[in-house]
Amino acid sequence: MNGWLSRGYRWMRRSRSRGQAMAEFTVLLMAFMFGVGAITTFAPEMFAALTIYIRGFYCVLGYPFG
Repeated sequence: MNGWLSRGYRWMRRSRSRGQAMAEFTVLLMAFMFGVGAITTFAPEMFAALTIYIRGFYCVLGYPFG
């Protein structure tokens, strides 16, 4: 293990008070929920952009849409 990994591992393994553990869990949960919300909000637009890109690729090759 290099220094970065062992430092992070020591930070995760250190003892915490109940309030600090709950605060860290809350921050991580909120970040996870924000990430899931962002993905579910923008996924349809990303899928539409990918579909447009793929259809344009097939159009350049001369394949019919289908």
